[in-house]
Amino acid sequence: MRTLRQILVGLALDPKKANLGLGSQAALNQARWLAKELSGRLVLVSSSYERRPWRAEDHELLEGVVLRLEAEGIPTSLHKVGQRPWQALAQAALAGYGDLVIVGKRDQDLAEGRRLGSQAVKLLRKCPVPVWVVKPDHDLAQKLVMAATDLTAVGDRAVTMAAFIAEQHHCELQVVHAFQISMELQLEASLLSEEDYALRLEAIKSAASSHIDDVLSRSVFDGESVVHVARRSPHKMIGEAVEHLHPDLLVMGTVSRGGLPGMLVGNTAERLLDQVDCSLLTVKPSDFVCPIDPQPPW
Repeated sequence: MRTLRQILVGLALDPKKANLGLGSQAALNQARWLAKELSGRLVLVSSSYERRPWRAEDHELLEGVVLRLEAEGIPTSLHKVGQRPWQALAQAALAGYGDLVIVGKRDQDLAEGRRLGSQAVKLLRKCPVPVWVVKPDHDLAQKLVMAATDLTAVGDRAVTMAAFIAEQHHCELQVVHAFQISMELQLEASLLSEEDYALRLEAIKSAASSHIDDVLSRSVFDGESVVHVARRSPHKMIGEAVEHLHPDLLVMGTVSRGGLPGMLVGNTAERLLDQVDCSLLTVKPSDFVCPIDPQPPW
C-alpha cells in the first residue's frame, strides 16, 4: 500500500443538481483519507459522457473540490473528459497517472438487485491497477475489514492490502480461504481409512492457515486477526462470510481465467460482484493483460 501514492478518483455529478452523487462523495472521502495516510496525490476525473453538457455550476463545483483538497495539503489535479468514465480511468491508470482507482457504487440498487454500476464492473474487469468501489453509505471509519485469498500471489497481495487498511483504522481483520479436494486426494480417498482421510484434510487446512499467518506476519498489521479455512465453494464461503460478519470492506484478487482479457475477473469474483453489499477492493495479478488501447486519457 505504501506504493499507492497517486490515486485516481472517478466523480459522477448528480443528474438533477450541481452536486456530486452519493457514491462519488463516499469515494472522494475515502480517497482523501488514503492520500493523507500515504502522503499521496489525487487525480480527479469527471465525465460528461451520456449526461448533460458541462455547465458553469459543474465547473465551479469541481474546481471548489480541488481547492478544498489542496487547502488540506493534498496535491490534486482535475480532468474533465467526454469519454466513458471507466475508459478514461483505465487509460489514465495504463498511462501511469494512478496506482489505484477509487469510484462509488450506484447511489441506488437497480430493481433486479444490482449493486454495482456498469462503469464499476468494467473497471473491475479491465483496469490494470487495484480498484476500490465504495458504497454510498460507507462509513469512513472501518470497523471490520475482510480479505479473501486463494493462497496465490494475488491472494497474498489482497491480504496485505486488507491488513494495511485494518491497521490504519485499528479495526478487526478477518481472512477467509476456501479449499476443495484435489483430484489426487479424491482418487486416494477410497484407499484411506476415515482417520487417515481426516488427517489429510486437517493437514491441508493447517498448511493454508500457516500460509496466511506468514503473509500477515510480513504485513504492517499489529492487531488481532481471525483466519477462516474450510472445505467449501469459494464464492459461497465468501458470500456467507460477508452476510454473517458484515464487513465494511472486502478485499480480494481478480484473475481472468480464459477468453478475452478483461472479459471476466475470475469465477469467484464474478459471482460476487453483485452479491456483496459492502465496499469492494480488488487487485490484479502481476501478469494481468489490460485489454484497452494505451491511448492518452486527456
